[in-house]
Amino acid sequence: MDYRIAILLLLLLISCLGGLYTYVNSKNEVLSQKILSFFLFNFGFIFLATFLLNYYGPENTNLIIVLFSYLFFVFCLTLPPTFYFYVKSLVYEKSEVIDQQQFQFHYGLAISLLIINLFSFIALNNVAKDDSNYMLIENILKYCNFISLIFIFLLQNIYYILESSKLYVSKKNEVKEVNPETAETLVWMKYFIIMYSLTILMLYIFQLRPLLFGKMIFRVSMIVYIAVIIYFGQKNYVFSQDSGAKGLDIDIEKRLEMKKALNEIMKVEKPYLAEDLSLKMLAHQLNTNSKYLSFLINKEYDCNFSSFINSFRIKEAQAFLSDTAYNIYTIESIAKMTGFKSKSAFNSAFKKETNLTPSKFKSINQKQSQT
Repeated sequence: MDYRIAILLLLLLISCLGGLYTYVNSKNEVLSQKILSFFLFNFGFIFLATFLLNYYGPENTNLIIVLFSYLFFVFCLTLPPTFYFYVKSLVYEKSEVIDQQQFQFHYGLAISLLIINLFSFIALNNVAKDDSNYMLIENILKYCNFISLIFIFLLQNIYYILESSKLYVSKKNEVKEVNPETAETLVWMKYFIIMYSLTILMLYIFQLRPLLFGKMIFRVSMIVYIAVIIYFGQKNYVFSQDSGAKGLDIDIEKRLEMKKALNEIMKVEKPYLAEDLSLKMLAHQLNTNSKYLSFLINKEYDCNFSSFINSFRIKEAQAFLSDTAYNIYTIESIAKMTGFKSKSAFNSAFKKETNLTPSKFKSINQKQSQT
């Protein structure tokens, strides 16, 4: 077996086995590890298609090989959004990472290309080669796949790498004084983005004709890259805006004074209605720092910052849902009005707090008010 084929086979095995191990090894239904396993399987499918084309040749008419040669382009378009959602899952709760609307937006191009390729695969196997429609379908397929790989895949990567980098900077700035677990998550997030960016850069550089010899260097470096993300991706990374002030103590009088001021701000100014509210922003309103505010919330309310804010948002939502005057608003609109970033995040937090979905709560309370 050619050594180039052997390296592709090794990449295929490492990616698929790594994806399987990551999925099985994920603890407590950790979303980030589930997404990482899909990310690895995604690479595995790309390497499988590349292996089949290199081993059997692009002119092979075996239906399975032809099908994988079509699906190769689809797998490429699912890679960048999956990379982005893994980065996002490191710093957001499960309900805030992805919902149906986001899925359709981010994977829409890949789904569209999948439909085109599957339709073409079926059509080309049911139309005679001398039929004019055969050449038309074949040309449309070639152009779609060519544009997808050369232009769309590149633009996707630029977009998702920039979005991931912005997310990293945003989260890093949110928590100036981080606890060790959050610091570790931010470090992994940074290096994951850098490694992926370098991988995509090398991929395009080594496609240039003068650097064709570099393809082998690229494939070997991919073995190292996949091995690194498998090894470091097994950890259950935790991100918290709380600054880990467990050893901190505040004078009881000062604490009660801060608590009174915090309650007043939450009642009068309602900062929780802003969906981008952070620990740092609220601490600024309270004229204190993140560490003291985190300590106050942990000590006086026995919860973390996220749960504290959500409790106020849910109370606000309960008032809206109980009032028939707000029946003109959808559940999603009420979620936005009360500071939640998405309907799925709202539903998850609401049910966690009340053991009811927003719709069920609305139905029960409005029936009670009518009797």
